[in-house]
Amino acid sequence: MNDKRYLKGHLFSLLCIIAWGTSFLVSKNLLKDLTSVQLMMLRFVIAWLAIWAIYPKWHFNWREEGRFVVFSLVGNTLYYLAENTALQLTLVSNVSILVSAAPIATALMLRLFERDERLSRRQIVGIGIAFFGVLFVVFNGVFVLKLNPLGDLLALAAAFCWALYGFIAKRVMDKYDTFLSPRKLMFYGMVTTAPLLLFEKGSMPEIGRLSLGDVCGLLYLGLICSAVCYLMWNAAIAEIGAMKTNLYVYAVPVVTMIASAAFLEEAITWGGAIGIALVVGGMLLSSLNRRVPEE
Repeated sequence: MNDKRYLKGHLFSLLCIIAWGTSFLVSKNLLKDLTSVQLMMLRFVIAWLAIWAIYPKWHFNWREEGRFVVFSLVGNTLYYLAENTALQLTLVSNVSILVSAAPIATALMLRLFERDERLSRRQIVGIGIAFFGVLFVVFNGVFVLKLNPLGDLLALAAAFCWALYGFIAKRVMDKYDTFLSPRKLMFYGMVTTAPLLLFEKGSMPEIGRLSLGDVCGLLYLGLICSAVCYLMWNAAIAEIGAMKTNLYVYAVPVVTMIASAAFLEEAITWGGAIGIALVVGGMLLSSLNRRVPEE
């Protein structure tokens, strides 16, 4: 694998995780004035408009649209719906742990269906170490676990949705332009979220009534966390594979904890510090494979 492409893949993955890790703080603030479905819709609309401005080429084929609908359902609508609903039913720590199981779900899928991304023993050990580190990070030294079957199952479903998104992303990207797939993803995210708005008998808020902070938050989620990050995440999967890219999901709670300490003055305990070290160590152990001599 070309060194520059390899480094670019890891850099894109890291930048995405930094954005997604901080997005929890922004979303938490926005959900004071918006419902989760409204926030989803606005996020998709902003991202779709941004990508359309960059790539305004029209592409539509009845035979191909079905795969984009499924792609969007998995990577956008069902993922966010499962995660947001889980947050309403169970503890945030439970959701963080279970959603962070996405790399494990990805590993299982690759082991069953792929031969070119088989896991080595070192990668398996690294995955285990990183996940154990996530437990320390999300609890941050306060070990309290309260189970809620429905909420926990939904969080686990979100993890599998994200793993499945990474698993099929490479197959979609191989056939289409880099910008086309994320644009389709956001468009069908809007289409599949629209019935949810009708179901909750709500309407979209008037943008003029939102505060400047809310508007900036929406732009951050739509432009950076959705449009830019989905483009970079897909590019990272193409460069270093679904398994290595999804390993970075383990770092989301780490970024969230550090951001909370910086902006919300939430303390990082000894447990959180140990967790950060374990997550970083596990990711490095899983990602740094031995180089195979070129034939």
